[in-house]
Amino acid sequence: MPDRITLITGNAGKAAEFAAMLGIEVTPARAELTEVQSLDVAAVAARKAADAYAQLREPVLVDDTGLAVHEWNGLPSALVAWFIDTVGPQGILAMAAGITSRRAAVSTALGYADADGVQVFTGTVDGSLATELRGTSGFGYDPIFIPDSDPGHRTYAQMTSEEKNKISHRRRAVEAMRAGLRLQ
Repeated sequence: MPDRITLITGNAGKAAEFAAMLGIEVTPARAELTEVQSLDVAAVAARKAADAYAQLREPVLVDDTGLAVHEWNGLPSALVAWFIDTVGPQGILAMAAGITSRRAAVSTALGYADADGVQVFTGTVDGSLATELRGTSGFGYDPIFIPDSDPGHRTYAQMTSEEKNKISHRRRAVEAMRAGLRLQ
């Protein structure tokens, strides 16, 4: 059971968020990682974790997130960052204008690697795409994703960070990781 993990990120706030959720020291670090082109967030996270451990030779954590639109056979999934960078959340909504079902899911895969190998822990939240941008909190697809578990039918971007973190796919992945690594 590790008492310290290096998170591969350029965002110190993300490291603090993971530290609070995991209850152990999480230190941010940068690394040049190979990002495989796959719709499977778990496959992407596993490869990035293996690469990070090979470079740093200490327990490492990486994450990868995806937004899967059911009517698009799971697209953009792990490619969502590219979609957001190129067309933005509004562009995704424009592409979805003609779909019959707005059902979607968001997933996070946490890749953990140490001397014993790579483990991947995932968390998924079912929901739907909004029809317009809603809310100003968060980032990425937060203004277009409505989780089923919110009784107010709000997007992630309409929630406070605390509200989102209680029900998020990242929270579910962290809980799976805590159980899998036996973190108290």
